[in-house]
Amino acid sequence: MTMRPTEISSTAPTAPRRRAVKLHPATVFGIGVFALAGWGVAIWERFVELPQASNAQRVSVALDLVDRFSDGDAQRAYVKLSDDLKPWWDMIQDQQRKIMAATVESEREALIASRDELLLAFIRDHNLAAPIDQLVDSFEPFDRCLTVHACDEDVIRRSIAIDVKRLYRTFKPYIQAKRDAPKPEERDKDFGKGLESLFFRFLS
Repeated sequence: MTMRPTEISSTAPTAPRRRAVKLHPATVFGIGVFALAGWGVAIWERFVELPQASNAQRVSVALDLVDRFSDGDAQRAYVKLSDDLKPWWDMIQDQQRKIMAATVESEREALIASRDELLLAFIRDHNLAAPIDQLVDSFEPFDRCLTVHACDEDVIRRSIAIDVKRLYRTFKPYIQAKRDAPKPEERDKDFGKGLESLFFRFLS
């Protein structure tokens, strides 16, 4: 008898069947526990250990910045300026009281503008521009570090927030004058940006 192409001879060898492997329930349970343990370790590393290590690194970087500020020229300039500006503070005490007592906004703004002019004149007459520039610029590293999330903000805030607020409020007229200087070679549009950014960050 001739075999049709679509027919398979009954005498053709058949492929051996694979025997199903039956695992003991205890073995299945052990594999499951092992897999869960692996996932647990991965989750712990991802959400606990790595964030903790990252936080510790940010704290370390923040403390290093604070230490360098405290031990550097900026801190010495800060202390010296505190003494150098005492005559100016004494000079404006009466004007400060008038500003606080003013009820008309236009009158208050005029008093503030006059006080700001006194500050600029005092800085110019006592050659304080260089130490002020040094002090203001010293806050740039703090701002950059916080911007890229390389520093712990709470450490920075507790260490310098009071100084940032005091210095920005005091030297804001000088900062603005530097940005708006009439001579291009004296103009610095970015002067004090770091201190200003920190001020509004810590104000919130």
